[in-house]
Amino acid sequence: MEKGFIMLSRKFFSNRIWEAARTFSECEAWLDLIQSARFEATDTTECIGGREITYGRGQYPASIRFLSKKWSWSERTVRTFLSKLTKEKMITTDNSQGMNVITLCKYNDYNGSGTVNDTASDTDINQEIRRLTDIVTQLTTQLSTQPRHTGDTNLNKEEEYNNSFKETSTSVEAKKAEQAKKLAAAKAATLKRKEDFYNSLVPYVIRYGKEMIRAFFDYWSELNKSETKMRFETEKTWELARRLSTWANREKVPKEPKKSNFTNHDNNKEYTDF
Repeated sequence: MEKGFIMLSRKFFSNRIWEAARTFSECEAWLDLIQSARFEATDTTECIGGREITYGRGQYPASIRFLSKKWSWSERTVRTFLSKLTKEKMITTDNSQGMNVITLCKYNDYNGSGTVNDTASDTDINQEIRRLTDIVTQLTTQLSTQPRHTGDTNLNKEEEYNNSFKETSTSVEAKKAEQAKKLAAAKAATLKRKEDFYNSLVPYVIRYGKEMIRAFFDYWSELNKSETKMRFETEKTWELARRLSTWANREKVPKEPKKSNFTNHDNNKEYTDF
């Protein structure tokens, strides 16, 4: 009955019975190699004896001296035992890394994944591998016989991207030009309203004097940062006569206002009425 296996917990090898001091039999030594070999599927690298040793699943780095102490054997007996296993194609040994690395030839036969399904024979596993390989081969053949348009597709995508980039750039430039045009128009309209504001103050020069009217105009016609609104246009309510009266009361306008030659230069326009 060579099929199947018994599940033996690794805790067994930390049991006091197994760890008891004794001279190992060949059977125990062989079992020790099986349980000591790396179980994980990925390779690992460890510093052993001052050297970095890389080994993988089913491999066990161990010097003759180490095994001699572990099994309570002479080094000669260890060499003889390992040579015997090698001849029977149960293990191979490699010293290329500066340390003896033992590889168990049929490690999976002794140490499966630990599930019930591991009792399946190698034949069943190999058949499944061949089946999957055939499927992959068929898919590869189908893909290789299909017409390829990858190059054309990539060119089309690149062309679409370039056209999209050009359209985006043109659109951005057009938007900037449109915004600049609107801003220039808004500034021009503001200057026109400023001129109208100036003209609306001319009739009050006789009453309040040029100096006060000029100060009033300069303050309330001050433009915002975007130069699209004057200060008085930001007020919620605006009554020119009332604002002038309030300004005059604060300034205490003299009965005979002083003469002023103040000239307001705004966009090459001269305000000379006050």
